[in-house]
Amino acid sequence: MQGGMMKQKLMFIVETVGGGVRTHVLQLINGLDPEQYDITLVYGERYDHVFEQQKDELARKARLILVPSMQRSIGLKTTTAAIRELRAIIHNVQPDIVHCHSSIAGFVGRIAAHQERVPKVFYTPHAYAFDAPEFSTLKRDAFILMERWASRHATTRTFNVSRGEYRNALKHHIDRPDKFRVIYNGLPDIDMPSRLEARERLGLRGVIPDDAPVVGCCAWLNDRKDPMTFMRIAKRTLAANPNVHFVYIGEGEPDFVAEVKRYIAENGMEKNIHLFGYRSDADILVPAFDVYLLSSLYEGMPYSLVEALRAGVPIVATRTTGNDEVVIPHVNGELFGVQKPDEGAKMLKKVLDLRPETGALTQHVKQTYYDRFTEQQMLDSITKEYRA
Repeated sequence: MQGGMMKQKLMFIVETVGGGVRTHVLQLINGLDPEQYDITLVYGERYDHVFEQQKDELARKARLILVPSMQRSIGLKTTTAAIRELRAIIHNVQPDIVHCHSSIAGFVGRIAAHQERVPKVFYTPHAYAFDAPEFSTLKRDAFILMERWASRHATTRTFNVSRGEYRNALKHHIDRPDKFRVIYNGLPDIDMPSRLEARERLGLRGVIPDDAPVVGCCAWLNDRKDPMTFMRIAKRTLAANPNVHFVYIGEGEPDFVAEVKRYIAENGMEKNIHLFGYRSDADILVPAFDVYLLSSLYEGMPYSLVEALRAGVPIVATRTTGNDEVVIPHVNGELFGVQKPDEGAKMLKKVLDLRPETGALTQHVKQTYYDRFTEQQMLDSITKEYRA
């Protein structure tokens, strides 16, 4: 206890503990003062390697509760089962604060917390589901209605990870403006390997020349990240400059992986495109890149771009929510239209052509990280809301 204050019981509710959501929640568990917060993490069955590896360590900092009924499906049966199970857990733990993450947990978690009369209920969407292009109009409309009801009846405040996400909430009349607060994702400032050290660790040294330009990305191979646009930009770039190499770090759905590999083979790009799959050390491999290329269809606030800024690597990314708040054109990178590989290749060439000025460019890139995206800025903003 500090200053005579009692510990607050804080509960995180997350359906999928993977990617940026996992990064964010683990940062909160590890970064919040254990003298002030007694933490419980309630999570679903879908989680990634990093969470699996850190579960034992996390269990020393937070109570971990698996809820199998909390699933991606929003059917009546699964939703009802999840709410019932969450209510029982909340009733048992009696949290002072519940903080829900992403759309599914955001809906069932907030309803359960509301029904159990939790004093403070917060929500971080990490990109609204109604923005997902893969969903039908009917499904998107359903998500909008769910978000409206939960925000107006069961939420103290929503934390949007970007201004674009906040604007989308207002555009769809989710709630009044004062129910939202924009809090950017942040990362801790850590020591980074040099460019050549990162390439050695990645396994590129001896495979490609040390002075070869490398364009890289750390992302899922899935719909949202649109890896095929990344590959099409690579094809156009290599037609003009066969010395460039492309690196994609990340795992994905078997169909996507097969499609990407087929495209690479059909276009004879096997020597220039390197697929590394999942890497637990992906965040410190970013200095291996000369340019970070992200081709997402939509985002909330991608941690991967913040990792690029922290490493001093300029970015070429799609002009979409979140990306357009990390990337400042002509300062730390360039933007291009979603699913527009010709424009993407043009912007990539523009940034690659700046390589001789890499020292000055690296400083500009890093400064945008220090200005807006440190972990401490994020933690301070969130704890301020918890205490309000």
